Amino acid sequence: MNTLFNDKKINGAVLGLLIVISLFTLAKFVNEIKASDYIGRGNQPANTISVQGTGDVMAVSDIATLNINLSKDGTTTKEAQDLLNQSIAKTLTYLKSQKIDDKDIKSEYGGLSPKYSYSQIVCMAYPCPTQNPKIIGYTATQSITVKIRAVDSASDVRTGLANIGVTDISGPTFSIDNQDSLNDQARAKAITDAKNKAEVLANELGVKLGKVVTFSENGNSPYPVIYEAKSMMASGSAPAAVPAPVLPTGENKITSNVSITYEIR
Repeated sequence: MNTLFNDKKINGAVLGLLIVISLFTLAKFVNEIKASDYIGRGNQPANTISVQGTGDVMAVSDIATLNINLSKDGTTTKEAQDLLNQSIAKTLTYLKSQKIDDKDIKSEYGGLSPKYSYSQIVCMAYPCPTQNPKIIGYTATQSITVKIRAVDSASDVRTGLANIGVTDISGPTFSIDNQDSLNDQARAKAITDAKNKAEVLANELGVKLGKVVTFSENGNSPYPVIYEAKSMMASGSAPAAVPAPVLPTGENKITSNVSITYEIR
């Protein structure tokens, strides 16, 4: 009697398990059928439109940058470095006299390298014999980048550096010190431009815009728009000493390009 009862109990458990497995298999099959409708569509809605927008912001340059390269030769490493240190000290003293802050004077790179002499060898047959070069001295170098916030004085500063013996100077180049807020303004204009285009397109297609599906941005690279420099002298008269010219700073155009995809319904 107990055996028969246990057999019925086992058979019922097996039947229940089979029913659960069958229901699970059926549910999985149905889900796969539903999912097949979206194969190849990813997460994108079926109906979308994509538009591009552009935004420009003009800004006057407020920073002039000079790149200074100092170099001194000596017969020993100490002599070359001492001469370079004197040149650096003179340069920094001059820059500070022009009201340039320490934070705007940056040492970029420097080095100390040997100078070689190569003896000429009369070669009568190939291959020519080689001879080890001879060290005849050393060169010490230092590069300095200077930001000038009074941009109209950039040419005067460069001329003053030349007067104290600094002749290897690049610049000035003009730029915007803090561009983040301008990038935000350009992006906002680009988004508005894209949205207006999307609304016009949706109206022409007879559809309504839904949520934003994708957004991407590129650009925000400023490029200069140069204007003419101010006159260096009055017409008909010549100054006793030619002043440093006031270089054109112009304006920088910050451009943002965006691409937006909208769901439509």
